[in-house]
Amino acid sequence: MSDSPKKEEAEKQPEINIEMETPATEEATVPLSGEEPTKKETSGTTKGVVGVLGSFKWLSLCGDAPLITDKLDHAIDESKTRVKRAFYYLMHFLDVTGRNFGQVCFANNPISGFLILAGLAVGDPLVALCGFVASTVGIFFSLLMQQPRGSIRAGLCCYNAALFGAVLPALALGPNPWAEPLTVWICVVLGSIFTVVITVSVANSLSSLKPAIPLFTLPFNLVALFAVVVLRVHHQAQQPTRVPNPDFDWMHLVEGSFLGAGQVFAVQDLYCSGLVLFGMLICSPVLALAGFFGSLVGTFLGAAVSANLWNAAYNGILGYNAFLASCAVCFFYVPTWRSFLVAFLNAALTVIVQVALGWAFADTALPVLTLPFVGASLIVLGMTAEKEALPRSMAPLTFPEQHRAKWLQDARRESVQSTDTNTHP
Repeated sequence: MSDSPKKEEAEKQPEINIEMETPATEEATVPLSGEEPTKKETSGTTKGVVGVLGSFKWLSLCGDAPLITDKLDHAIDESKTRVKRAFYYLMHFLDVTGRNFGQVCFANNPISGFLILAGLAVGDPLVALCGFVASTVGIFFSLLMQQPRGSIRAGLCCYNAALFGAVLPALALGPNPWAEPLTVWICVVLGSIFTVVITVSVANSLSSLKPAIPLFTLPFNLVALFAVVVLRVHHQAQQPTRVPNPDFDWMHLVEGSFLGAGQVFAVQDLYCSGLVLFGMLICSPVLALAGFFGSLVGTFLGAAVSANLWNAAYNGILGYNAFLASCAVCFFYVPTWRSFLVAFLNAALTVIVQVALGWAFADTALPVLTLPFVGASLIVLGMTAEKEALPRSMAPLTFPEQHRAKWLQDARRESVQSTDTNTHP
């Protein structure tokens, strides 16, 4: 009898349901860039970006375009007919193609990529066509070799192929062509395959390093330099004639800084540069501004070195490596005033390396391509500091604005935890 009140009291107590919070399932893929691991998230991707891009649904087309990713992820499985299935396969292909061109400038966004491709078509249709063909060959070769779908989807496998396809015809079939068109097309197809092979093999070797080392455009440089040498074996290129130094003009320097965006793809055209910057602006205003001001620093610094470099400065040639170098720092480091300072220092270092390599390659007439950007950026990204002073962007890498939002969120969480620890010992 004495136990019955206790039993009744226990029955009246509310049932406490404790649920463990389970993390969203993630499918990790091989980080083919060494520093750019990609993760395929569930439908919560869009929710995670709302705090950065705002509550408007159309803004989810910015950044890494989570709206497009979410829509295409289940479209093929939900399609009932072969026509719809083929249509969504085509949409997937176009999504990857756009990201291939965007990833050259660290913009993982298909809209940005197709704006860049449109800029290439405006500047030189042949460059755009060769870049598209190289990107397509790279995609199909990556699928044939069964590379991680997440890396292919993010454009990490084939962005070097897209860049190679765009730059090689601009070099060999430009205003002063020095190679046969058929030979260049063969090099574009074969070279795009080799860029994928080098990207995958070298990235697998470097992915074990802590922190992992990004490849940047190293595969493109290796394949492009060998392709230029092979093409010149059969058709000797003429040495460029010396052009007299022009008069110094501040406005031409500003114009050259603007042209640096298009010169990333070896296209000297204002409309092309404008579309490249606009595409990057859709993905990340931080990247667009960092790239332009990096090109500005590189162009003005290079022009200050020697009057012999004024032509290169006016044409945007001194700006494109600095453009990429500044973007790289603002992508791999969380955007702060210190990271912007480091970005502009990296742009300056890149121009110094470019001038030195240009002088060293002068006798062979080989292009420096993006080797200055790769070399200088690898050095600068090895710099460390206090976590709060120069924080690195944490994986999965998306775009600078979200990197900063995640960093601020983690800093607030650590601050709250430390406060709770101090108040409740």
